[in-house]
Amino acid sequence: MQSFRNILRWTFLGLALLFIAWTAPELMHNFREWRAALHGDPVAARFWRSAFYLDLTDTIVALVVGIAFWFVWKPRKRAAPTAQL
Repeated sequence: MQSFRNILRWTFLGLALLFIAWTAPELMHNFREWRAALHGDPVAARFWRSAFYLDLTDTIVALVVGIAFWFVWKPRKRAAPTAQL
C-alpha cells in the first residue's frame, strides 16, 4: 500500500509541475503583451492583463493541488506497539 501511495504522490506532483512548465511560456507572453500595451491601447492592456491573471490562477491552482496531494498521501507514522501483560 505504501508504494502505491508514493506512486500517486509523485504522479500528481509531477503532473502539476508538468502543467506549470507547459503553461509558463504562455504566461510570460501574456505578461509581456500586457506591459507593452499599457502605454498604447488601454482596451488591449485590459485584455492581456485578464489573460495573464487567468493563466496565473491556473498555475497557482495546479501547484496547490499537486502539493495538497503530496501532503495528503504522505506516509503515516505508525504507533508503537503496546505491551500486553
